[in-house]
Amino acid sequence: MRMQVTKIVLFWLIWVVGSSSAMPYGYNVPYVLDYDQHFDRLLDKSEFSRLDQPAVHRIQQNLATVYQQDLNWKRDVRLSRQPLTDGVIGPVTMFWLQRFAYDFKIEPIGHYGNALISRLEAVAEFANLFPQETVILLSAEFSDWNDRLPGFQRDLDYHIRRLGSHQALLDLVYRYRSLSEPFSMGAAVDYSTTPLYFFQLTAEDFKLLQSKDQIMAELLKLENKQFDNFALLEAAVSDVLKAYPNLFQRLSPVIKRYYRNRMLAITKDFIDFLNQAMIGDPFMASLNPALAELLEKEFADIAYPHPVLFDKAVQAKILAGIGVCQETLLHNQYILGIKISDEAFLALETDLLNNQSYHGMPEIRKHLKLINALRQRTGACDETEWLEVNAFVSNLYEHVVQPTVTLLYKKRPAFDSSATIKWDGDGCGCVLDALSGTVYGIYPYWHANDAQQKVNLSVLSRVAYYGLSFDPGGTITHVNDDNNKFNLKQFLDNSTFIQTARKHDSRVDWVIHKDQSYWSKEWRSLDSNQKANVFTSLADNIYQLLTQPLNDLYARLTFGVVQLATQGDGVTLDFRGFPNDGVSIDLFNNFYDELTKRLKATGNDYFVNIMVSQSELGEGLYQYFNLLERISGIKANDAASSYQQVDIRDDLNAKILVLLEEPTTRAKKTLRLDVENKGLYGTLRGLLLRNIIPVIEFDGHNWEQLEDDIVYFKDNFGGVGFWPLPLNEPPLTAEMPGRCEDIQSIGGCLVRHFQHPDRNGQPDSALDRFVCENRSLFWVTLVALTLLSLILLISYLKSCRFHGKHKNIFIISLFATIVPALAVALMLLLFDPNLETIAEGNIPLIAVISIGILVSIIVYRRQQSAAKKPSRPPRRMTA
Repeated sequence: MRMQVTKIVLFWLIWVVGSSSAMPYGYNVPYVLDYDQHFDRLLDKSEFSRLDQPAVHRIQQNLATVYQQDLNWKRDVRLSRQPLTDGVIGPVTMFWLQRFAYDFKIEPIGHYGNALISRLEAVAEFANLFPQETVILLSAEFSDWNDRLPGFQRDLDYHIRRLGSHQALLDLVYRYRSLSEPFSMGAAVDYSTTPLYFFQLTAEDFKLLQSKDQIMAELLKLENKQFDNFALLEAAVSDVLKAYPNLFQRLSPVIKRYYRNRMLAITKDFIDFLNQAMIGDPFMASLNPALAELLEKEFADIAYPHPVLFDKAVQAKILAGIGVCQETLLHNQYILGIKISDEAFLALETDLLNNQSYHGMPEIRKHLKLINALRQRTGACDETEWLEVNAFVSNLYEHVVQPTVTLLYKKRPAFDSSATIKWDGDGCGCVLDALSGTVYGIYPYWHANDAQQKVNLSVLSRVAYYGLSFDPGGTITHVNDDNNKFNLKQFLDNSTFIQTARKHDSRVDWVIHKDQSYWSKEWRSLDSNQKANVFTSLADNIYQLLTQPLNDLYARLTFGVVQLATQGDGVTLDFRGFPNDGVSIDLFNNFYDELTKRLKATGNDYFVNIMVSQSELGEGLYQYFNLLERISGIKANDAASSYQQVDIRDDLNAKILVLLEEPTTRAKKTLRLDVENKGLYGTLRGLLLRNIIPVIEFDGHNWEQLEDDIVYFKDNFGGVGFWPLPLNEPPLTAEMPGRCEDIQSIGGCLVRHFQHPDRNGQPDSALDRFVCENRSLFWVTLVALTLLSLILLISYLKSCRFHGKHKNIFIISLFATIVPALAVALMLLLFDPNLETIAEGNIPLIAVISIGILVSIIVYRRQQSAAKKPSRPPRRMTA
């Protein structure tokens, strides 16, 4: 009796513990999976006994297509009796059919032979189209990942493997890769053309993140409603999910299985089941309403070039939203206005404490208690409180936000070879002479849409096209060129934005991008000689790109007399995730130094810039001493006397572009502090700081912060960069307010706060802008007037015909050409950027000479008039 009682107690303990451990995945959901007992069953050879030899040959060919990369298949296909090509369903062929049935979750129940053969045909067709994705589907890592998913999601994926379309299989592979290989998700596993991504949540993404609550509300309206047949019930559920057809398609087989032996009514159990299914669906993630509202308001449609920048930006918005550790009197007023209400924070707190999905957050109750206390007071936090608050924000992002946006925020913009870039300066004039440093604007290629785009080039010292890459041989290609339609020469011929930038005296750079997936996979597979050859070829192609004349026809007409503009003024190397091994770093250093030397030998001011995210700075290739040596030639072991004459204000032909994290109010100070604490002192530290350009992402909201950043960059770094460059801003006016929040344009803010003090924050005059933009026309006019004046002067001196009665008309015509020529020459001397070095400091002398010439002409004309004045003959007196 005592033994029976003990068994009963143990039974109930095991049952309770097992039930509680299963609650997170299927609590209160009456759903039973039925696949575990079927997939391991052996196939029956009699199912294939009626097949003739051609049909078996076809099966073996399809198996070869599916498993051709499998080492075991390669071993079996080489067996002496050729059991995989003999047209007979023997033991080896049966083994591989068994393997296929297990890999694609085909249940050997009933008459399954025809279904298995049909599925093999479909998968073979998929393998022909997507061989790399098929390898992933058959991998042990994929199988292990799929088997460990929650029950309902695992069953959905098994259904896709068993019956899914090509697109459904692709989606399954990409979902797996996005969760297990965060840096390698692309259209295909092809590292010859590096994929490029940006990271953004669109308005549609936020709609999806908040849609689950709306779906649940619509389903609750149908609660307890009965249906005559399953088709009507399915139609009702489909109508609720009509805005999400992909979701309904994924849920449809599970809904059928749920109602296999149940009454056809939408019950509370069914609604709970769908709710649980959507929680586990990574494409149907749901974000807490308070966080969703905060991020949608501050974050929608803002693209970031790096995932770390996205992560930091979201965390910065969350920190501002919880509204703690802020000094009310000194803090940015826009940031103070982001703070969420007490009701919204209470709802967030309740969700964090009650939602079992978030129970992995460390010290959640401790952090919430601290946050609640800090929200009740104003002012700054001490160091301990600040660390705890940052830990809470980081955990909140990692456990709540990031899992819901993982499959949404990563965008792969396609390259359209037919799209053209059309820039219009809109009368902005040339780049301002008195900018306090380099203003760098980055133009992502996906912004090209054939529409006219207004760009204020007067405040952009350099503009960079972001989208080029290189193939395994070092040849320049374009990222995301899935159709291999990129032709560099044709692309350059159609790139009229280069001429537009030249017109406004803005320099053009090309960004060469390679993603971490290339460096970690294909680069690692090369030996040192192959790696060196890649860099050598890339250097040759960059040199040819930058030194190619902008207009070949003009080059033939001038016979090389006039210095011609080229297709670029520099290159920016964006080698994201570059390896930290010594061999790779040495190869890059040699590549960079040789390329710089070759470009310098041309006599032009070509730049070779390096782009790096703030999180990578200071490590490996991007160590501060290595960067300084690259851009200045000064080595770490050089004697101090060798660079004492270097001026830290020297503008080197290389810039370090640092993608700055958010919040920028802290990140910019951290950047400077890191440089100061890494062993650089005096001249070397100043030289590096003055050639670092922080690149920021401005969302158009916090103008007060933008003004603060620009002023700080002006005082501490070598310039400021914008990702992306500002487009379609209103034109500048002569009278502008003093604050950026009143100006409401990046260009106006730069004019006000990023110029030398002697300019008083004013734009160029209308005359300056007109002459500089049209200086080529002024040069043509000057040459024409000068030639005409010389012809008239020589004709006057050599021919007697012009000394007759038409002499005055001829002289007037001569002066009518000389005076305008002098005026045009004076305007070019004052406003042409190419002549500014001559005019700089010599304006008084130029003015005196010009006035002297005009006075001389006037005096000469008066003397000529006096000499020609007729006089009366003397009158004779009579006696």
